[in-house]
Amino acid sequence: MTTISKLAKMKLEVINYHTTDKPSIDGPVVNTAFLTKLASDACYTSNNGLTYKKKQLADSLAEYDIAVDQKNSYSMERTERWINTLMPELEELQARHDADCQVYTVITGGEAWKPKEKTSTNAKAANFSALRKMVA
Repeated sequence: MTTISKLAKMKLEVINYHTTDKPSIDGPVVNTAFLTKLASDACYTSNNGLTYKKKQLADSLAEYDIAVDQKNSYSMERTERWINTLMPELEELQARHDADCQVYTVITGGEAWKPKEKTSTNAKAANFSALRKMVA
């Protein structure tokens, strides 16, 4: 078994809190699929937070480059302070996401969490176009 972080252990305890030994007529009240969904939801949420913070940082770096080009020292200092605020937040969000992914791997017995691929607008349009032809 892979060694997991302290944060992942605490998150795993939270998910395991939802398990129960009280059987119902239909079987366990909380099943593995439910626990897997809880772990997946945590990964999804932490991934979104991480993605948002990375975008904030990228935007700020671009803003800093513009300030440098314009030789605007006030804007450079302000943006630099903001970047220095974002960096530790990014590190914490990365640690959070890594822990969520570790928990997902434990819950699923070794499966790695992956974000679902978004369907492109062109693919959706092609699907609707094919449906229209079927209906016509």
